Amino acid sequence: MADVLLVNPPPPRHLRQAMEHLGLGYLASELRRSGFSADIINAPTEGLDFEGLTKEIMGRSFDVLGVSVLFQDNLRPTLEWLKSLRAGGLEAHITIGGHPATFTYREILTEYDCIDSVVRGEGEFTLTELVEKIESGLDWRSVNGLVFKDAEEIIANPTRPLIRDLNALVWPARDVYQTKPPGFDQLVVAGSRGCHCDCSFCSISTFYRSFKGRVWRNRDPEDVLDEIDAARKIWPLEFVLLIDDTFIGPGKVGREQAFEFAEVLGRRRKGYFIGTSCRADQVDEELFRELRKAGVRMVFLGIESGNEETLRVLNKRTDVETNRRAVEILDKLDISIEAGFIMFNPYTKFSNIREDLKFLKQTGLGPEILSDLGLFPGEPLIEKLIADGLVTGSPFKYTAKYANDGVGEFFEFLRSRLFRQRDFGAVRMGQQMLQGAKIGVLPSSTPNLKEIEAQLHNFYKVVFEVLNKGVDIFEIGQESETSLSALEKEFVSRCEAESDKIQNLLGQSSLITSK
Repeated sequence: MADVLLVNPPPPRHLRQAMEHLGLGYLASELRRSGFSADIINAPTEGLDFEGLTKEIMGRSFDVLGVSVLFQDNLRPTLEWLKSLRAGGLEAHITIGGHPATFTYREILTEYDCIDSVVRGEGEFTLTELVEKIESGLDWRSVNGLVFKDAEEIIANPTRPLIRDLNALVWPARDVYQTKPPGFDQLVVAGSRGCHCDCSFCSISTFYRSFKGRVWRNRDPEDVLDEIDAARKIWPLEFVLLIDDTFIGPGKVGREQAFEFAEVLGRRRKGYFIGTSCRADQVDEELFRELRKAGVRMVFLGIESGNEETLRVLNKRTDVETNRRAVEILDKLDISIEAGFIMFNPYTKFSNIREDLKFLKQTGLGPEILSDLGLFPGEPLIEKLIADGLVTGSPFKYTAKYANDGVGEFFEFLRSRLFRQRDFGAVRMGQQMLQGAKIGVLPSSTPNLKEIEAQLHNFYKVVFEVLNKGVDIFEIGQESETSLSALEKEFVSRCEAESDKIQNLLGQSSLITSK
């Protein structure tokens, strides 16, 4: 019997991410340090849906069920699942945490009597104290950081400050992955927590600024590398992702700390490469040349837009030229880029889309990064959208509409007709080969890499040309079924032709998925 069972529920279908859940690992380690037993079920890596997860849980004995919800889209399904568990006879204390739960605790406790408590903010010490109270038979309702319902009143206890010294935390528990081999191909490690910026579309900054303490905190690089070495003894994977909100901290100090990390990484790294994340205005050639030499091969780059107007809406506090320059530097240094890019938001104009498509074409970024604005509680932009009448619904699920005629219809056309269920397998494989060579898991001498890269850019060019034609059609309100069918047919035929050229370069490899 475990004192605590920690669960990462199955994610929404469009967010099938099978990776280690560091948050649950940290919770388990802190509980164990305090003398409690804790098990982890990570449904995504174990291939469990809600039905399979129920069978797994009902065969176990525990006093506290702790559930971490990472994605807002998954909050309601998870709550409905917990409701069914309670109705099926589960008697354990059910507590839920994570960013979505922190922002929607009132709605959760109002609608779901099955939830005993909600953990707000960083949960290591709050959950441990909760379990101490429960296991000792004491009243747990006094624990700081908890929210609960007393009769019809929702009681929010005082919040806890952010954890000041991340080095004092025990490394995440990973024993669960030793008994059940993981279904992922990369390690994830946290080198820092928090973000010092205040982008209007992001709830991360709001989450950390809701509690006292320094928002961005980093770990000692030596401790981070010690953890990586220990984790690779369990699984000697070749790629390690620093899953930080932002790898580089604020100002001069943040830059100096990034140089320090590069020095330690370069001195100690053996047998793997690193991926990380940052803002475009944090990319300078001197720093990233050192990071590249040390072993950084991939950067998730928060660009978000290729036009000034949208950058202001998103409060990025940067500009198009800075974004362009960041891409150029990383390309020059042969560092793979995964870009964050939000082409569609409720204020988007067709002129913004044209500028974004031009930016993407100039920088060589592919169309797979196109997305709309996710609407989540805690985003500063939500309040403005509600005031402008552009958002309806509840924090469980907001629904947006577009201020400018035709833009929403254009996005829906892209989502439901042009890109839905289109799998140009050769394109995807070509992209994976290029990234594999850049991050070091494929040799740079892999045949035809340069030719494949050039042909991928031809594919992107075709996509952007067709999208520009779509902008012309929707902007003047001429989106008849005839015109849209013709555009869809052109998209498929031209993209298939370019994909076939990539297929020819790749050869007859059995790894290629047919389109």
